Amino acid sequence: MRHLLLLLPLFALAGCKDPQDGVKVTVTSTGFVPGCLRVTARDDASQETRSTALAGKGAPSVGGSVLVGVVLPEDWGTGLTLKAEAFEAPFVTDQDCTGKVVASGEGPVTIVRGEAAKGNPPELKLALSAADQDGDGYILKNADGTGGTDCDDDRETGASVHPGATERCNDRDDDCSGDDDQTFFGLGVACTQDGGCTGKLECAFNKVGTTCNAPTPTLAWVDGDDDKVGKAGVEPTPFCAPNTVPDAGFVPFNARHDDCDDGNKKVNPLEAETCDGVDNNCDGTTDILTSTCDTPDTHCAGLMACTGRTEGKVDGGTFCMGTAAPSNWSRDEDLDNHGSDEAQVIVSCIRPDADYAPQAGDCDDGNPFIHEGAPELCDSQDNDCNPMTTEAGVCPAGGPTWATQDVGTDPSRDWLGVSVYGNGGVWIVGTGSGRAVKVPTLNAFKVLDGACTDGSTPQILPSVWADPSTDTAYIGRDEGQLIVQTPTSTDCTPRTPVTPNTTTTTGLKGFATNGGGVKLFGTGKQGATTHGVTFQWNGGGSTVNAQGRNNLVLSAVHGISESTLFAVGVENDGKGAVLRYTGNQPPPADWVKDTSVPNAASALTAVHVVNAKLAYAVSDSGQLLQWNGTEWSIDSSGAPPGSYTGVLAFGKNAIFISTLGGTVLRYDGSVWDTSTASNPKHGIAGTSPADIWVVGQDRQVTHYPFWPQ
Repeated sequence: MRHLLLLLPLFALAGCKDPQDGVKVTVTSTGFVPGCLRVTARDDASQETRSTALAGKGAPSVGGSVLVGVVLPEDWGTGLTLKAEAFEAPFVTDQDCTGKVVASGEGPVTIVRGEAAKGNPPELKLALSAADQDGDGYILKNADGTGGTDCDDDRETGASVHPGATERCNDRDDDCSGDDDQTFFGLGVACTQDGGCTGKLECAFNKVGTTCNAPTPTLAWVDGDDDKVGKAGVEPTPFCAPNTVPDAGFVPFNARHDDCDDGNKKVNPLEAETCDGVDNNCDGTTDILTSTCDTPDTHCAGLMACTGRTEGKVDGGTFCMGTAAPSNWSRDEDLDNHGSDEAQVIVSCIRPDADYAPQAGDCDDGNPFIHEGAPELCDSQDNDCNPMTTEAGVCPAGGPTWATQDVGTDPSRDWLGVSVYGNGGVWIVGTGSGRAVKVPTLNAFKVLDGACTDGSTPQILPSVWADPSTDTAYIGRDEGQLIVQTPTSTDCTPRTPVTPNTTTTTGLKGFATNGGGVKLFGTGKQGATTHGVTFQWNGGGSTVNAQGRNNLVLSAVHGISESTLFAVGVENDGKGAVLRYTGNQPPPADWVKDTSVPNAASALTAVHVVNAKLAYAVSDSGQLLQWNGTEWSIDSSGAPPGSYTGVLAFGKNAIFISTLGGTVLRYDGSVWDTSTASNPKHGIAGTSPADIWVVGQDRQVTHYPFWPQ
């Protein structure tokens, strides 16, 4: 078939320089849009035909029109027949239409020579009609085979069903091939899923393709020795329903599967290594134990190890092999971190208790200021345990002495209480409202002005505690008063009332609190009665409520903390008494009588706590009581007789006692030394054996080993 020239639009004919005769053809389509449109012209005289193909135009399911210009060949006559054919298959450039003709139309036309050149070519209209209700470009196929190839032209459901559609697994013949899904996709055919389980082919969830509907396999690891650890280096075994994983011979997929010997139940990574010549825990080593232990004799960290082999056989024994070197611990009774050279040494990786030190070198384990390497003090002692060392560099000419000075101008004043603070600070209090302070930077006392009374009679001040972190003094008075003073105070205020108002505060001991304040514990007596008091005070001005202690007059209180705090005194039958602070009960149950005090103890006048396992108390009849951390006993070291008023101790071999006879007794672990003085002594305090303050009658103040320069 020869092709003819088609010009679109028609006015192109009129624009030719030497236009040929032709026809203007309008092809309309109703109810569809042709995928491809073939226009054929036939010369009625010669029956020769020529044709061309082009794409249809218009709106789906509505239609449209195409205007075609046909140029008459020079050798054709003037009588023509034109035919238009519509195809479903789309037009492909430079190719003829293919597929089935779904609509056609033809008509005659007569050419008048020369009219085309004038712009008046003859016109012919060809109408094509077909039904494409769903607008998918395909015409419904009729029952008799006429029409198009579409098997579903329904407006609602047919747009996706036509011969050009992709077949889907959805119970529809999407591509109009005539095959159902079971035939097209092979549904119901046996298949094998990943993992080895069998099933049947079914439509996939997305309806595009198929899937193998087979049970998901349950995977398990081979466990040949039934030790609950799967065999190493093998693939898991699948089990397909209705089959299940056996109870024996396999372990679940999430279980361990690194058993290096699946034929020995005692070999797997969870097994503890034992001394049997086998790599029990699969770590690549044999008889290397990893469990930790403590050596029974030295308490050092270690690892369990095999004891060895005998004649090529494993004996199976184990022992704890220490991995750390133990230390030598020496008994340290004075807690100066140096044990006694003569004490039994304990070899251990852990400290036996606080009474042991990691080093020896202590030639006097009863005095914390004496040990190897200790600085020499002016105390008549060999502090550094080196007899070649002398005190010449720390003592004044003539050596240590008990240096006494009169403090104040009132010859009748007795100094009753003393407390040290800071590095060289001292507060003293006494009769006649006496208050004096030596600040750390000075060597002389300053007596403060003012009478500590609400009337005309100066009051007695028996006790004082100086805050070690400040220069503030908290002072106990008679007639129910407490006083706070600083070195710059110009009178005896502020004063805090105590109830009952007959209370005389004989003892004060304070502790700093976390908030920057203080917490003081006080003891005393009620007027001239045989009853005493205990109380707590925060150093403020609010009235302090004291708790009565019937038939028990208390004279002093001391401790290193609230957990080791004692008050001493005398019961109304003359027996010495000790109370211990518990802190776990509200007053008055916060103080409990210590029943270990010997019945032979007389009235106790002072107490000093050295550490958590050592304290001393003294009596008015010359008794020295010692507390060993558990109970009280009367010391048998042979202290000289006298009426004891105060006690200061740094260890078992460093004890100082003040007496009413005017002497200061000193014990060095071997003998008691007596330093005499003319006036009675009432109180003693200090920071070391080379810094001791003693106060007494007639304004005397004594310092050892020399008066500060």
